[in-house]
Amino acid sequence: MDQSQAISELFELLWQMRKTMHSAMQQVEIRCPQGQFFMLERLHLAAVPVSALAEQTRMLPAAVSRSLRQLEDAGLAERIPDPEDHRRTLVRLTPAGEATRRAAEELLRDYMQRVIRRMGEAEFAALLDSWRRWDAVMRRELPERSGASLPTC
Repeated sequence: MDQSQAISELFELLWQMRKTMHSAMQQVEIRCPQGQFFMLERLHLAAVPVSALAEQTRMLPAAVSRSLRQLEDAGLAERIPDPEDHRRTLVRLTPAGEATRRAAEELLRDYMQRVIRRMGEAEFAALLDSWRRWDAVMRRELPERSGASLPTC
């Protein structure tokens, strides 16, 4: 297989994997209103200023505002005054929000465990190792931003 054909197949596979992951996430949406799983995951870590949610979730501010309203309406999140700066407002999960997040995460974990069992743990571990190496090489090939290289995880 020539390199051009391999790259085309890679793009097709990445697109298919994106669609497959989207389908898997739709199963999680059964538990999370309007597909709010990632916002619930972020709020699970700690209360966060409303102004920081867009950056931390990589969502547009209008989308964050809409999602936050939906979570509040569903009783899954609430706004509270920042105890260190009463001019700011923090957002945190309610107990119902935490229960919803846990249930959604469990659905996703169960799905991924079934996939790993079907694939085989050794093959999955090798795949993760390959993806890590692939990511490292891709990062090295990216142009530097403002003289600084991209951060590593």
